[in-house]
Amino acid sequence: MGKAEFLTPKAIANRIKSKGLQKLRWYCQMCQKQCRDENGFKCHCMSESHQRQLLLASENPQQFMDYFSENQTCSQQCYLQ
Repeated sequence: MGKAEFLTPKAIANRIKSKGLQKLRWYCQMCQKQCRDENGFKCHCMSESHQRQLLLASENPQQFMDYFSENQTCSQQCYLQ
């Protein structure tokens, strides 16, 4: 069986998925991981790496908040320049 035709729904979906960053609706800020859909995000939240990050964040929540705040400030300043 060959490749999907150019305008089939499957081919269109594959092109969209291959473009990289999608909607930020399914983005885990703590792990800095983008997921394609709700199921992928749910699986990520159950993963060992996410649970490990959750434990690290719960040990020192202020450090994580400071990091994300600093990151946001830098992004805004770069955007304004």
